[in-house]
Amino acid sequence: MKFFCLQQDLLPFLQSVARSTGTRSTLPVLDNVLLSAEGQKLKIAATNLEIGVIKYLKVEVEVPGSITVPAKTLVELISGLGQNKISLETKGEILTVESGKFKATINGVAAAEFPAIPLSSSSGISLPKEAFLTSSEILFASAVDEGRPVLTGILTDISANKLDFVATDGFRLAHRRLELPKGNVQLKSLIPRKTFEEVLRLIAEERDLEEVGIATSENQNQIVFSLGSTQVSSRLIEGQFPVWSKIIPQKIIARAAVTKEEFLKAIKLAAIFAKNEANIVVLTTKKGFLKLKSYTKEVGSQENEIEGDVEGEELTIAFNTKFLMDAISNSPSSQIMMEFSGPLSATLIKPIGVEGLEYIVMPVRLN
Repeated sequence: MKFFCLQQDLLPFLQSVARSTGTRSTLPVLDNVLLSAEGQKLKIAATNLEIGVIKYLKVEVEVPGSITVPAKTLVELISGLGQNKISLETKGEILTVESGKFKATINGVAAAEFPAIPLSSSSGISLPKEAFLTSSEILFASAVDEGRPVLTGILTDISANKLDFVATDGFRLAHRRLELPKGNVQLKSLIPRKTFEEVLRLIAEERDLEEVGIATSENQNQIVFSLGSTQVSSRLIEGQFPVWSKIIPQKIIARAAVTKEEFLKAIKLAAIFAKNEANIVVLTTKKGFLKLKSYTKEVGSQENEIEGDVEGEELTIAFNTKFLMDAISNSPSSQIMMEFSGPLSATLIKPIGVEGLEYIVMPVRLN
């Protein structure tokens, strides 16, 4: 294999793909990136067996071929070179990199040792980039603990001309719904949160991307994203996701519309005095305002009031400050609506003026 390209073209592609190498794997080849030159394209790929990323770069190919080399070494090497034309050539399992008077060799591993990255077997569905980007508003609600794997995933459900993204860790839930153009495509998958985070990063790196393609692999256990010059393949999580629609409160007994920034500031202040007490803040609804109280024996206590449009029954309800803060801070709106269904029932949080986005937080039982 031998090809030529500009350092400034190759480096960002390498850095992007290298994030998906398997640094904790017992398979050494998973620490490598695959370089495969054919036609006038260079295929750059990496995988940790959970997620695989492929990028295609236009290069001058003199001799087609392929090799895998340690990702960290190659990225550091290419980063250290100036913005010049560089050549990469293989002889056996050695990669030679030349730029001007500089020359280096890197020990590689045969491309045949590199695991195959699944590709889609169907046409799938294309979503506007902006529609997919809204998933960032709900990712925080998924579980981090691997104890219940299904809760570490994001339910992605496309059917009946609508798209639902749902995340929950059992204590809170986030749901984003978008209307789609009419079509017959259906897709229901439980995609790891880490995959969403990586796809969102890759979308940000694709300058001219307008649509995100989503399809499943032939055996249906992988999801494949098409992002311009990039393809991402990820394993799907197996298992039954909770019936999330049953968690959404139906009977509302009180509502409070408040300013996001003022409410967020009040919760952050309450959190200072909520440490070591399960991070509890107690909310009381009063006509025209919300009262917030928090207390820790070792630190002290605080009491605060924020004005708002509050209506319905008066009630006292306690929350984990972190769960409240996460929901409020991720709301893409300057006004927040809280809908209460009881002191021990789920509370609905909605950004005012944003259709199809809702957060649900379970209250904490007070002693």
